Amino acid sequence: MEEIAASKPDALLGWMGALADPTRLRLLRLLERHELGVVELCDVLQLPQSTVSRHLKVLADEGWTHSRRQATTHLYRTILDELDAPQRKLWLLAREQTDDWPQVAQDRVRLARRLRQRELSSQEFFAGAAGQWDKLRRELYGEHFSTAAMLALLPSDYIVADLGCGTGNVAAMLAPNVKQVIGVDSSVAMLKAAQAARGCDQR
Repeated sequence: MEEIAASKPDALLGWMGALADPTRLRLLRLLERHELGVVELCDVLQLPQSTVSRHLKVLADEGWTHSRRQATTHLYRTILDELDAPQRKLWLLAREQTDDWPQVAQDRVRLARRLRQRELSSQEFFAGAAGQWDKLRRELYGEHFSTAAMLALLPSDYIVADLGCGTGNVAAMLAPNVKQVIGVDSSVAMLKAAQAARGCDQR
């Protein structure tokens, strides 16, 4: 620790200050295991939202947590490998010293319950949406979401043959993602339609 203090005294003091609170230690233990939102953390810690949000801000300011937005929710996580090496050592020591806290044991029980509720809610959503999933998926992601994702997996140096290309709809989707697309169709009329609609070369 002497080396840390000499090279980064402000950082060391900030890290220690952030850990100098039992609630923040409990938060870090939870966020090291799972990505959680504020409402979930409030339920596990049995604390009001204002208190949890205040402690999360302290942890974020000192680089202990990261967050990302998902719809209207902010999800928080602590990723051990992304901490500075001295910061990681400090946390491992703090985590070891809090292993036998009664509150930590209670947090584990409530977290397990909350995660089960999350899984059940997800299952109930998809069970209820199964009959209308295709329509719902189009509304959420649009018509071409899956197609674009699959096309992005094609190696860009491929030459692809579209057999039975018709008017060239599939060939047109493939073309921006590969080196060349060759459309083949037994119908001259279809090939002419593809040429007119897509600007394809006919041979």
